[in-house]
Amino acid sequence: MTLEPVTAESTRPHPEQALIDRLRAGDGVAYRELYRAHAGDVYRLGRQFVHSDAEAEEVVQEVFLSAFKSIDRFRGHSRLKTWLYRITVNRALKRRRWWTRRREVPDEPVQHRLARGVDPSTRAADREALAVVQRCLSALEERKRIVLVLHELEGLDTKEIAEVLQCPRSTVLTRLSRARHALLKAAQAEGVRVEEVS
Repeated sequence: MTLEPVTAESTRPHPEQALIDRLRAGDGVAYRELYRAHAGDVYRLGRQFVHSDAEAEEVVQEVFLSAFKSIDRFRGHSRLKTWLYRITVNRALKRRRWWTRRREVPDEPVQHRLARGVDPSTRAADREALAVVQRCLSALEERKRIVLVLHELEGLDTKEIAEVLQCPRSTVLTRLSRARHALLKAAQAEGVRVEEVS
């Protein structure tokens, strides 16, 4: 039997350990704290993969129900937010596949937030360009779209994305590079100029 060396990293308590302990003890206030802290992020991420606001709200409910039921299995190798993102991606994609199989996908207009103080013609052009980019993003292969959304829209670094997707960081880096290239190519084909991010 091989024993792993004890390091400062392995003995350091999880930064959210107090909350985790309260969640595991069934503390209702702790559940509400977790929900308030992360429901918006979970909704925003889930909405990138489902077809309506109502579906995204369903995803939020499913994610937190699953998290509350499985908190005893949380190993503490990542932040709670990263763990919730992993559940969100799984739930949202499962729901998306369910809808796709039934071909009941509603055709909803893409909504975007625009900066205040911009003249109407610029807003219209920006809105149109954003809609094209959103269509291109939605058309990406699922694995590429996931890493792009997590990195560019949710601000996760590649290590955190690897934790969410439970894959090597090198895989994330490859998918991210390919996703950026595919999105850039698709947007340019639609006549939208997108600056490439190195």
